[in-house]
Amino acid sequence: MNPQWALLLGGALVVVMAPVATSCGTDEDVSVPTSTTVMVHGHPDSMGSMDEMTHEHGSHEHGDLIDLSDLAEPPTVSLTATADGIGGAMLEFAVTGLELVSVDPLADHRPGQGHLHVVVDGSESVMTAETRYHVSGLANGHHTVTVILSANDHRNYGINRNAIGASTTVMVTGGEDRQAPDGSFSVEISGGTVVGGIPRLEASMGDLILITVTSDIRDEVHLHVYDLTVVVGPGEPAVFNIEATIPGIFEAELHDAGFRVFELEVS
Repeated sequence: MNPQWALLLGGALVVVMAPVATSCGTDEDVSVPTSTTVMVHGHPDSMGSMDEMTHEHGSHEHGDLIDLSDLAEPPTVSLTATADGIGGAMLEFAVTGLELVSVDPLADHRPGQGHLHVVVDGSESVMTAETRYHVSGLANGHHTVTVILSANDHRNYGINRNAIGASTTVMVTGGEDRQAPDGSFSVEISGGTVVGGIPRLEASMGDLILITVTSDIRDEVHLHVYDLTVVVGPGEPAVFNIEATIPGIFEAELHDAGFRVFELEVS
C-alpha cells in the first residue's frame, strides 16, 4: 500500500452531500456532452445539503467525502468530450493516482481504488470504471458534464472539502430539439452581485422552465431541493432546463461566493 494512502486510515471524514442520482447504474449508453479539458475541484457540498435529499445505493449513502488533503500527490482526473453529431457525445477521462475498479458489486473502501461518477446537467447519471464513455439521447444545445473521483463505496474523494473532478460543456447536434419551455428567465451576476437584485421566478406545476445564469466569475450555481448544480463562468453560462414537479419556493446560490442568485417559486 502506498504509505501516503495509508494516511487515510487515520484521517477524519467530512460529511457533505453529493449530487442526487437520477439513475445510478453502469449502463454504457446514457446521455451526456463535450468541449475543452478543464481541471477543477468541484464542490459536492454545493450539490445538496444534509437537510435535503440523500441518494441511497444499496447499503451506502452518497455524501461522505474522503479527504486526501494530506497526500503529497493526490489523484487527478481530466475530461474531454466530443459531440458525435447524432445527439450524443464521446467522453474520455484521464485519471492519475487511482486504480479504477468495477462498480458492481458494491465493495468496501480501499485507499488507492475507486471509480468515476458522471454528472450531466447537474444530476448524476452513471458510475463507471471505464476511461471512455459514450452518451446518447441528448437534446440539441449546450450541456454540462462533470466527472468526480469516487471510492469503491461511492463516497467522493476530495481535497479541503472539495471533490476531485473535472467539468466541461458540449454543444450537441443531430438529436431531438428541446421542447419549447413554458417560461424562460435570465439572471446576470456581475461584480459580485446579481444585477437588478435577486429575482423570484414563478412557474406552475408541470411547466418546463429554462433558466440561464451568466457570471463574470467562475463558480457553481446550485438549485436546492431540485438538487441541480451547474458550473458558470465568463463565456460559460449555467443553463437549467427544469420540469417543475416539486411545489414550493427554492433558492439557488453561487457556491463559492456564498450568496443567493435567484428563487424559484412553483405553485
